[in-house]
Amino acid sequence: MKMDKKLTRRYYDVKDAVFGDKTTFQNGVLTVSKAELQAEVAPLLKAIKSVDFEIVKPGENARIIHLLDTLQPMIKIEGEGSQYSGYFGDPHMVGIGKTNLLSGLAVMESAALPWDESSASSGLLYPRDAIMDMVGPIADITPFSKTINLVILYKLEEGKSSIEYDNEIRNIGIKISTFVASTTKELEPDREEVFSIDEVDENLPNVVFVWNSQNQGPYSNTYIYGHPIDNMVPTLFHPNELMDGCVVSGNYVWPAFKVPTYLYVNSPILLELYKQHGKTLNFRGVIFGRSHNPSNWHKIRCAQVAVKIAQYLEADGLIMAWEGGGNAAVDGMLTIQCAEKHGIKASTVTFEFGGVDGTEGILLVDDVPEADAIISGGSIEKPYTIPDVDRVVGGDVLRLNKESGGFFPPSNKSLKLEQTTHFYIGGNQAAASTLFAEEY
Repeated sequence: MKMDKKLTRRYYDVKDAVFGDKTTFQNGVLTVSKAELQAEVAPLLKAIKSVDFEIVKPGENARIIHLLDTLQPMIKIEGEGSQYSGYFGDPHMVGIGKTNLLSGLAVMESAALPWDESSASSGLLYPRDAIMDMVGPIADITPFSKTINLVILYKLEEGKSSIEYDNEIRNIGIKISTFVASTTKELEPDREEVFSIDEVDENLPNVVFVWNSQNQGPYSNTYIYGHPIDNMVPTLFHPNELMDGCVVSGNYVWPAFKVPTYLYVNSPILLELYKQHGKTLNFRGVIFGRSHNPSNWHKIRCAQVAVKIAQYLEADGLIMAWEGGGNAAVDGMLTIQCAEKHGIKASTVTFEFGGVDGTEGILLVDDVPEADAIISGGSIEKPYTIPDVDRVVGGDVLRLNKESGGFFPPSNKSLKLEQTTHFYIGGNQAAASTLFAEEY
């Protein structure tokens, strides 16, 4: 039987958010009751001592630090499965029916996770501080300077394991984002869109989206239907599954290279392919796999399986994206090389090196001759000075440079950083930033 997979997204535009006695959504205003949210997650609290909340709005002279994941508040009101399927229920396949989204609102997680060696996967894989400004020179590095942000502030119990902190923070974030979205259940949306790739125009080229995400242990994992992608080979997903939250991020290691859950649900690349579907191309699906494969043998296997699926889909073109740094780039480049050798045109978006002005040294951490259609997401080696701010959400000090013993400057003061690695999604691997480079 032919797949008939249609997803209706119902958007509720959030024009403002305030705290109040009851959590409601009326006339574009989300009122949030801290007491209700705390009661909602109270049964989950074991590794987390307590949670508090702050609201940060566009245009505010504010900084958010210790950032972890960011979620799209949404709730499934019709169809198989639930939003963020696999959490608080069985992992039923999603991507059909109707899903309500609070548009213009993001739920962000903030916690200063422990730095001790027992709370990291290795010496390098520890939770680095992630910084985001709502205004100023780094604001447009992230799309979340344009959203109203409900920030969950986690107070940790001492002595718990990284896995306990990791899982509980994620569950609380999903619970909160679902709870606030539930305020839309009985309301008519501001607008809605129907997403389907079932109709294909044989005169248009077939294009697939290959997406490799990080999975290296606690604080650097990605979850599909609630389970980490440890030994996963590339697998075909319908784009609607991602839009309904089948992929959840647990990567807090390199803030610049992170793809938060919000940008799996609202992937700019995926949504652009949907816009072009039936007009300039046929969007045939998302081939999802693991980056940071442990050996060259595993990397080759990953590339080969991804391209095999693309061939089954009769793909003419392939867009490659990956999460992570140098190790992940090798996976991506091998996939591009394999695709081109099998007659599939491939392109990608990636960060660059290149020093202060983008011209120094080696620009890409890895490349292959076949990778001749690369879009630059900007240099991660460009220095920025973040200014004084009126308000900081998340903590009084930044936590930087663990490798050299730690540096803990005041979080509200001006500071020069020599690269973008501490800026939230500063590597632009989700194509969601205004960072780019051009030759002139």
